[in-house]
Amino acid sequence: MRRWLFAWTARWLDQVRAHEARQLTARFARSGAGVRLRMPMIVYHPESLTVGDDVDVGEYSHIRASGGVTIGSRVLIASHVVITSRAHPAAPPRFGVTEDRPVVIEDDVWIGAGAIVLPGVTIGRGSVVAAGSVVTKSVPPDTIVAGIPAETIRSLKSEV
Repeated sequence: MRRWLFAWTARWLDQVRAHEARQLTARFARSGAGVRLRMPMIVYHPESLTVGDDVDVGEYSHIRASGGVTIGSRVLIASHVVITSRAHPAAPPRFGVTEDRPVVIEDDVWIGAGAIVLPGVTIGRGSVVAAGSVVTKSVPPDTIVAGIPAETIRSLKSEV
């Protein structure tokens, strides 16, 4: 009896999460074909989020799109990733004061688990952001970056 109940509950939870993902993508500025949101995840200001085709976003990811976030096609975003287009100013007063700058993630990018992408960053086509990295400045195309703050590890152009 317990096995049946567990299986039924798991199927029901999968259906609930799929429904939540459909409801969320319907609120995006644009959502391409083949977008997969692995729930639970959070998107603030979904009306400012544009997503291309064949995008996979992992569980427990947070996207704050208040300043505009554009995600290209064939992008893989692992679990626990934070993408934010909103920050607070360095100088006081900080409370209640925000600065929005757009984030652009171009086509064929892979962002590893636990990475953080900060406002005003563009991640170039074909690049890889290593797990746990904090991306504070734009990444050139076909580049692997890692670390805190993220720095270039190597170029992928020679491997293509």
